[in-house]
Amino acid sequence: MNDDAFQGMLFGATSAADETTDAGPLDELRVCALNVNSPNPSRAQRIVNWLLATKSNTLVLTEMQPSEGGRHILACLQAEGFTTTCPPGWKDTRYFTAVATRGIEAAPVQPAGFDPRINAVDLTTDDTTVRLLGIYGPTNGMTPDSSHRRREFQQRLLDYLSRINRPALCIAGDLNVVEPDHRPRLPAFENHDYAFYTGLLDLGLHDAYRELNPSGGDHSWINPRFGSQRLDHSLVSAQAGEIRACAYDHTTRSDDLSDHSALLTTIGLRSGGAATNGHRT
Repeated sequence: MNDDAFQGMLFGATSAADETTDAGPLDELRVCALNVNSPNPSRAQRIVNWLLATKSNTLVLTEMQPSEGGRHILACLQAEGFTTTCPPGWKDTRYFTAVATRGIEAAPVQPAGFDPRINAVDLTTDDTTVRLLGIYGPTNGMTPDSSHRRREFQQRLLDYLSRINRPALCIAGDLNVVEPDHRPRLPAFENHDYAFYTGLLDLGLHDAYRELNPSGGDHSWINPRFGSQRLDHSLVSAQAGEIRACAYDHTTRSDDLSDHSALLTTIGLRSGGAATNGHRT
């Protein structure tokens, strides 16, 4: 793509966002987690316009690639005032997770994750710091090799989390696992997948969607062959703040922006007294 065309696409993103530049108050994180499904530049532009319209101040973008489309998303978000954070090695890998914030200070966590699929960032406002991990888990390829790769990744990730865990913690992204009592039942998922999900909850995290929708039946990835699956998650500790809202936006699938639904989570950050999910004490 030549420079004039690229700048034109950047201008197009800015024009589309004229009425959606409000990133939201700094007393809350408005987190949008979306698997962008390795876009080409044209679809990347549409994804950027959609992201801006959500008025989120924190974006977790999974299945990013260091391709023309992936770089276009990063450049457009930067042009819109977002700070983009990419993990070490992202330029030389197949997939990575990007975190973008607007109006919030972002600092990479050290040590960094063992794989560019993991992006650990400390988000700081005037009142608090929340440690955010954006994660793109390995896809369930329905084969023994796929199971081995997932198990190894999951175990290493739980070990990494045990080393960098802090009370105010949020994990968001396409984890490529489902909860143990997922409906419909999906035989392709194995015990280690469920153990990984429950291992995250054992860190003191709450499944934001499930907390607010105890009987909710949303799925974020739908396939007639492999079944409807809730693969994308937002997990929040009580110390991070109050889970004010959490819902899947299925327009990203219906409008062919991605093969995944987006997950929008609003976290009311604590300021002063301790915060618990649903109320302050």
